[in-house]
Amino acid sequence: MADEKLNEEFDEEDDSIIVLKNDEGEEVEFYHIATLDYKDEWYIFLQPVVLEENMDDDEMYIFKLGVDDNGDDLFIPIDDEETLNAVYDEFLKEAECGCGDDGCDDCGCGCDHHHD
Repeated sequence: MADEKLNEEFDEEDDSIIVLKNDEGEEVEFYHIATLDYKDEWYIFLQPVVLEENMDDDEMYIFKLGVDDNGDDLFIPIDDEETLNAVYDEFLKEAECGCGDDGCDDCGCGCDHHHD
């Protein structure tokens, strides 16, 4: 999925599934795993509903979110390995964090969710 522009459609039966169309017009279904704000940029984590050949159960795609001139969503592949690793590390940190919207529960995760 190295396409720079993909169209997004939400499945009416399950809004955690996103259907993306590649440049060849083929539809591919993905589970929406997470959306993450990292350094003032938004990233989306997707896993194919049908895993690709040689793909492990825990592998996923990470795209940077953008908007084109028409206001349509762009799913931009991340070419920089350092950025990709940093975004993935942030995802893991938040996934392991026991904190919710109510604030940090002092789990030692170092997140910025604080009690008011």
